[in-house]
Parts: sequence; C-alpha cells; structure tokens
Amino acid sequence: MRLDWPEFRLECDEEGHLVFVWKRYSLVKSHIEHCTRVQLLPQGPDGLAQWHFHLRFPHGPTPGLLVVRVDVPADRLEEAEEYTELLRRRHGVPDHPDDGTEDTGLHRIPPESPDWIVAPAGAASEELFGTVMARVDGDGA
Repeated sequence: MRLDWPEFRLECDEEGHLVFVWKRYSLVKSHIEHCTRVQLLPQGPDGLAQWHFHLRFPHGPTPGLLVVRVDVPADRLEEAEEYTELLRRRHGVPDHPDDGTEDTGLHRIPPESPDWIVAPAGAASEELFGTVMARVDGDGA
C-alpha cells in the first residue's frame, strides 16, 4: 500500500513496515503492529486536515510513544481517507486506543513532582489552564 504525494510518501510495505518519508527532510519507519491508532481529523480553517498516527513501543529498555502528524491538503483528503480505511481493514489499526492507556483523563502534574520538567507557569498560563479545565468539566468529560 503506497500513497505518493509531492514531497511526501506513506507506505505499508510487504514486511509490514509503516514508512513515512518527507523527501527532503525525514524518514520514520516502524512495524505496523506498533501503530495503535490512526485518525484523520477534519479540516481546519487553513484548509488542511490532520492525520495522526500513534506508534507505541511498550516493551524493551526504553518504552515510548511516537506521534506522527501529517498535514493533509484539501485536494488529498479523499486519498488519505481511503488509506486510513485500508489500514483499519487490512491491519486492524483502530481510530482510538484499545487499552485505555492514552485516555486516562486530564490531570495536572504538581510542580514539585520529578515529572515536572519546566519552570513554574506564568499568570497568563495559569489563567488559561483554569479556563480550559472549567470548559472540560462543563462538557461532562
């Protein structure tokens, strides 16, 4: 399965590798079994849709998650939709996580936690965080 656009190529080869190629910039290659999620998000005001691929590596000495985001131009949206459906049908890649590891809810990491990696947030950031959390709570999420 191959999708070839100017300056970008996406391929799921015969060995089961998912290969993303930005021809002048980068290459990302992973086995399809590590793709735990693929989503094609609707077009935004800029006319681009977004394709999100979650590549999870839960085993080994350094587990991790790589999220690959591809901007999809409006004239390529139909191709991206077809490719997404092929990935779902042929390889069983879901559009949402099956294991619940990603949708554990929003929570704030306390600044004194060892997981806190940046300096304390400014007043405007704190206000924005409070507004966003209030809207999330108001939506019943």
